[in-house]
Amino acid sequence: MKVEEVLLLYKDLPEYSGIELDGVKKMSLFGDYPINVAATRGSVREMSALFNAGADLNASGEHGYTPLHNAVEQGNVDAVKWLLENGADKGLRNSSGETPADLAAILCENLIESILNAS
Repeated sequence: MKVEEVLLLYKDLPEYSGIELDGVKKMSLFGDYPINVAATRGSVREMSALFNAGADLNASGEHGYTPLHNAVEQGNVDAVKWLLENGADKGLRNSSGETPADLAAILCENLIESILNAS
């Protein structure tokens, strides 16, 4: 998948309404970047295309969530693994002071919590 395909796919999402989505560092109306959206969607293909085009795997979006926080919140195990394998910082905290592992514990995402604690 090419980055242009990802951006074209995202341009019609409500968070990009009225915004020209012309790059991986374009913030949405909600304060997220395309990489945060891809992590929320759990799409490793989309994350990979965005990352290869220069997206920051530690980009802080809405509520201070990094892509790793987004993937954890949605229970996207494959996305969590991919983010960790590609250098996402699991020690970053959101605006509530929670690390991705803290969030996994709160949401009872036991498998994800164990993956985060093991890496």
